[in-house]
Amino acid sequence: MVSLQYAATRRQRAATACLFLTGAALIAFAARLSYANVEPKRAKAAERRKVLEAFIARKRAAATAAGGGVSLPQTQPDPPKP
Repeated sequence: MVSLQYAATRRQRAATACLFLTGAALIAFAARLSYANVEPKRAKAAERRKVLEAFIARKRAAATAAGGGVSLPQTQPDPPKP
């Protein structure tokens, strides 16, 4: 482990504190932006899921109406997330 040969000057301590606070502010800002973009992504994924479920339901209905021997497995919808 490296030990300092001399104590840091007041200016060095101030620079270290400024850099630390700048880094903490950048991390907080990035976390805020990330959190703000979560809800639109969830809405988009939910819409995609609805479209896919409708597509599968149409295919399943067409397969049973045509009398095809192929049947798609029945799935239970996932419970809503809090």
